Amino acid sequence: MIRKSQLTEENKKLKRKLFIWENINISINSSVKEKEIAAEKFLNEHPDYNLYEVSDTIKINKGTLYHHLYTRAKKPWYVQRVEDLTQEVINVFEESNRVYGANKIVLALKKKGIIADKKTVLKIMRTNNLVKENVIKRKTPKVDKEKRNYYRNLLKQQFNADAPNKVWTSDLLEFKIRGVSFYLCAIMDLFSRMIVAWRISSNRNGSLVILTFKDAFEKRNEPLDLIFHTDQGSEFKTNEFMEMLEVLGVKQSFSYKGVPNDNAPIEGFFSRLRSEELNKHIEHYENSRIAKEYLERYFNFYNFGRVHTYNGGLSPSEKEDEWYKNNGHF
Repeated sequence: MIRKSQLTEENKKLKRKLFIWENINISINSSVKEKEIAAEKFLNEHPDYNLYEVSDTIKINKGTLYHHLYTRAKKPWYVQRVEDLTQEVINVFEESNRVYGANKIVLALKKKGIIADKKTVLKIMRTNNLVKENVIKRKTPKVDKEKRNYYRNLLKQQFNADAPNKVWTSDLLEFKIRGVSFYLCAIMDLFSRMIVAWRISSNRNGSLVILTFKDAFEKRNEPLDLIFHTDQGSEFKTNEFMEMLEVLGVKQSFSYKGVPNDNAPIEGFFSRLRSEELNKHIEHYENSRIAKEYLERYFNFYNFGRVHTYNGGLSPSEKEDEWYKNNGHF
């Protein structure tokens, strides 16, 4: 005899399967690839459903779907971002009957809620041969990569910015926990001296810099016309990092070799960090987790509470709040 609880459970499963079929937009005869894409989209939109009930419903091997969702190689976030933007640019260009130039495409994207700068749109148009019908394509002269001046100093010790997210500067600081070296990467906004992102790692490499920059770029809503200034440390000159900044439309600036004053603001911050935090509390850093807790507390104090002479006595947060208020952003 079937119990009422069993019937209720079966009825619940049937309803969930029916909901999957009603919202997944494929058929039982769809290809494996179509099922993978549809299942990924469905699971992202309906987190209360799981891989197993979806794979069972649409008849796709659980291992195949698991591999698609979790073990396949993921593209770097900035590559995925430019691919998504590329498709949007192509769509707008085709919708305009191939008559829009970069300026109009930027405006059309803005209407869709997509922010892109003209330089990035132009690059996408050239890469995908999107040429206005009424314009004769002109050959762009090739520039030898070796002749490019990658290591330009755009600041030349002019450390004043007239608004947030115009100029960021960064560097790495080494400190030891129980004799083991750790590295802190911090990014400062020169307008307010706000530390917009930071990370620590036991490895001093390009990945630490890339992840810290990603944190800052997303936290600050992907600013346009940004200058990113550092010394000429190898971590800031990896092909992957420099390519990422180019894709994002960020201008890279470097200190001159052997001139530490070319990156004075972040160097000065690290000096304060050592005297006000590391020298006082590092003996309590038993591991990286505890170190992060202490550093998090210090960064909160620095950004939101510490008075700053450069800001006329305001904390970095107060300086930015004042700017946004005066410029109609509140």
